[in-house]
Amino acid sequence: MSRRSLLGLGAGAAAMVVAGGSARMWIYEKLRWGEDFFPGTPPDVELEPAAWTTTDTAITFAVLGDNGSGGRNQMAVAEQMALTYRSAPYGLVLLAGDISYYGSIEERYQEVFAEPYRPLIEAGVEWELAIGNHEISESKSDDAVAAIQAQVRAFGKPGTYYAVRHGPMEVFVLDTSIPLHTGEGGREQLEWLETALAASSAAWKVALMHHPAYSSGAHGSELRVRETVQPLLSSHGVDLAFAGHDHHYERTYPQDGVVWIVSGAGCKRTRVGSSDFTAHAESTLQFMLVTITEDAADVRAITTDGRVIDRVVLRKEQA
Repeated sequence: MSRRSLLGLGAGAAAMVVAGGSARMWIYEKLRWGEDFFPGTPPDVELEPAAWTTTDTAITFAVLGDNGSGGRNQMAVAEQMALTYRSAPYGLVLLAGDISYYGSIEERYQEVFAEPYRPLIEAGVEWELAIGNHEISESKSDDAVAAIQAQVRAFGKPGTYYAVRHGPMEVFVLDTSIPLHTGEGGREQLEWLETALAASSAAWKVALMHHPAYSSGAHGSELRVRETVQPLLSSHGVDLAFAGHDHHYERTYPQDGVVWIVSGAGCKRTRVGSSDFTAHAESTLQFMLVTITEDAADVRAITTDGRVIDRVVLRKEQA
């Protein structure tokens, strides 16, 4: 398949550029979407193993979404993640889904995970995983079930949704893809979430999922997640909710106490606007670096050149 066909550009498409602004935007978006097809070189960075310190009162971790192309953009983000580890070591990465495009994780494990993140893997970094829509091919099938099971096995997770404690925080990993695309398991998962949140004694509570309740990007806000998940997070004191799906960076103002962050530009970029809930938004390749202590969470969005494009410090109210 040629690069032209991969990008979806036919012979007449280029001529559309002269037809007006909308045509130029169409071409621009197609080109940006196709950036991740260009081959890249895996990062050649050596890291000190287990250089981080996680305690009952402090943890540093990264967040990354929509990263699984195996192309140049993914490698650029992965390299900056490794370089950031050198100056601010972290022992955990939260993955917000779509970790393998254009094939299953079994087929592409080396290209989309082992090679890009070799420095972090060899340093002993842990990974938590939310299922994305590309993991299920956006439809119910035997192949989709097999792909999901393969990811759960590859990362050693108990299922497609679960809770796990890391230092002072508990991470509630949700599966938004299967309920949204097949209609299955939604009620059971919400019942589990309410029980798990109520039972948590963690100082900080963090949610991780693929579909964002608040987004000003191409896909936009997933209103079913907003209607069903947001009230539970708010009522049980969740501080941060991370998602992907849209390929940009966006942080909201607190929504009934919950700050939502779209971090879906791990290998692709699409345009983003602004909404009344938007505190900061940019269309740029990026990942997150978060440091949590007893009374504060320092949240940063970092681009491939190491710039911090957004930073916010959340304070935990003392009882």
